[in-house]
Amino acid sequence: MKQFLTMGIALFLCATLFFILKPLANNSTAEKSTQSTETREVKSSGDAADKIAEFPILPKQREKLEEIQRQRQQSIRGMEPVHIEIPSIEVDAAIQPTGVLENGEMGVPDAIEEVGWFEPGFLAGALGHAVLAGHVDSKTGPAVFYELKNVKIGDQVELTDATGRKMVFEVKKVTSYATDKAPIEEIFGKSQQRMINLITCTGNFNRDIGSHEERLVVSAELVSDTDLKEAIPEAPTNVALTAYSISWHAVRDDAIIGYRIYEQDLKSGKTTKLQTVSLFDRKQVEITTEPDKRYFVSSVDVGLNESEKMEAN
Repeated sequence: MKQFLTMGIALFLCATLFFILKPLANNSTAEKSTQSTETREVKSSGDAADKIAEFPILPKQREKLEEIQRQRQQSIRGMEPVHIEIPSIEVDAAIQPTGVLENGEMGVPDAIEEVGWFEPGFLAGALGHAVLAGHVDSKTGPAVFYELKNVKIGDQVELTDATGRKMVFEVKKVTSYATDKAPIEEIFGKSQQRMINLITCTGNFNRDIGSHEERLVVSAELVSDTDLKEAIPEAPTNVALTAYSISWHAVRDDAIIGYRIYEQDLKSGKTTKLQTVSLFDRKQVEITTEPDKRYFVSSVDVGLNESEKMEAN
């Protein structure tokens, strides 16, 4: 375990120093970077140019919407973890921050039942790979990550900070690498996802080198954060229905990118999306209404959060 961390840190500091330290220069206690708005671009004639999901976006609005998206992403900040739980393998352990020692090695907790978080790297929950390492065993028996090899895709890893904030990560990949072939940038580096990598030793113990021959890396992605509050947009008002159309009043919010129209069958209860309407389009749509069905309109914001469905009267 120690040799792996030594080799990893040495390569990392010498060959990819800028790669991992640059986020710290920007902000050592908050989010390291901002995730770009995910878009599907559609080229078309006229004013409509880009698309966020199914809603056309005018070019002049794109910058404003991207700024709103950036502000929302910046509100998701990483944290300094102090505790880890992996329910599937009954891990329940304290986390100690570790750094780079004078000899170039990554510091690890003295206690084999504790996990080390690489503090000079990324915060847990930040865009990038936060690294947590633990021993697999010791001369006295199993250590904190002894059962890490039994983690499965879809298992959850829970991290908590000193304030009680909890983040839940879902395991996406479990990989073993030969000691000298571990992809340092992939393990320690940047990412457009909010990832953690759990590292421990695996494989045969090589007495010549005094360590195991392989390294196990479990990669997990953030799926929930108790600090996040879902921003539900305001619903449209004055939703009116005639025999041939449905209309509503627009929501006065710069984050709104469009509306969805739904139809619900009263007999089966099934709800179907009929149409999407851009915020630039007229808030009245021609439809043929039926007496045994109800109709609704909802608003959708730049984060693709959807409001309550408002029934047409």
